[in-house]
Amino acid sequence: MRARRGALAWLLAVGVLVGCGGGEADVDPATARPPSGAFSAVVERVVDGDTLVAVRDGARLRVRLIGIDAPESVQPEAPVECYGPEAADALARLLPAGTAVRGAYEAGEPRDQYGRELWDVWLTDGRFVQAELVSTGAARARTYQPHDRYADLLAALGEQAERRGAGLHGACR
Repeated sequence: MRARRGALAWLLAVGVLVGCGGGEADVDPATARPPSGAFSAVVERVVDGDTLVAVRDGARLRVRLIGIDAPESVQPEAPVECYGPEAADALARLLPAGTAVRGAYEAGEPRDQYGRELWDVWLTDGRFVQAELVSTGAARARTYQPHDRYADLLAALGEQAERRGAGLHGACR
């Protein structure tokens, strides 16, 4: 019975990603759920469209969201990129100061070359933050190996956003 349920879950997940049935189906970002090892944190502030500061177990941490790339809006000695301020605003609306989140690491190094923690992040209502940003065009899907747990989902959402001209896809041609 357990194997049958696992096979059914796998078929449903594949169906969501490839869009079974006639025509293209929208990918459902709700298919990404926090893993069992997810931890709790509280957002202190948003830095830009893919970086935030969070407090976890009393420690203040700079966090880079895994699997996305948002246009730059605060990088020193670099111009503000098209849709950079809008991307930062989108993340700030999703994660205002004081927001409780669930975070998780993926395989590989837990920090990037700038010392930022690398997290997948969910709101307490279950929404996957990176999926929300990519599907609205506030960020692009971008895989940085080996951090690729949600790469296929984010890529599919990004393709849909691009087809619709959502966010940066319509503003930054």
